[in-house]
Amino acid sequence: MNQKEWMTVPVLFAASLDETLDFWEALGYEKTYYQKSPYGYGVMSRGEYGLHFIQQNGLKPEENPCNCLVMVTDVEVVHQNFSNALKGKLGRVPNKGLPRITRIRPGQTRFTVTDPSGNWVTFIKFGNEDEEITVNSEQRGDQSPMEFAISRATRFREFKLDLSGAAKILDVALERHSDEAKILIARALLLRAEIALDVEETATASASLQKTARTPPQRRRTRQSKQRNRTAFRNKEA
Repeated sequence: MNQKEWMTVPVLFAASLDETLDFWEALGYEKTYYQKSPYGYGVMSRGEYGLHFIQQNGLKPEENPCNCLVMVTDVEVVHQNFSNALKGKLGRVPNKGLPRITRIRPGQTRFTVTDPSGNWVTFIKFGNEDEEITVNSEQRGDQSPMEFAISRATRFREFKLDLSGAAKILDVALERHSDEAKILIARALLLRAEIALDVEETATASASLQKTARTPPQRRRTRQSKQRNRTAFRNKEA
């Protein structure tokens, strides 16, 4: 077999095969295979690619370990289409419970759909932008401590779906590096508010937004002044 003909096909668990297939059909997938015996199995396709599901009796959706990645050209359009479909099916766009879809903001490179069986399917934008988030969250480079914290919190939130971990990173950074550039403080506070809204902690979100409103504007710094500040941060930590 020629290597170009190879294709990886994810097989995900289904606590309820029919309910799971119906969910993906509502999102625009087509049911291209279905069997009830000798075991439940179904395929939901979109173009040349698809998601395979196998009935897993006794599966608790909240304990389902299955997940997979789907690469797309326009992640924001896909998210909007899925959100519209969910609103049409459920009357709302669920961000908690099962099924659910994570929020997306302008410029974000990925989002995750969790189906009724608890499968995590993450849709990722083709290109280098998603990889840049990974690199920035692993290597501080010339990032200031607050920039690095924002990068890491973004990765915890969007890649790992660890909202509590992302919140902790920002809380620590906001406490330790409150003397950083005001624009970075504002970015961190806005991200902290978004994470709070993800878990419906409205009081925390409101407090973060109020702090953002109280953050005074800062005049644009030159490249030289930015470098001096970064050097000062490194010396402070040394």
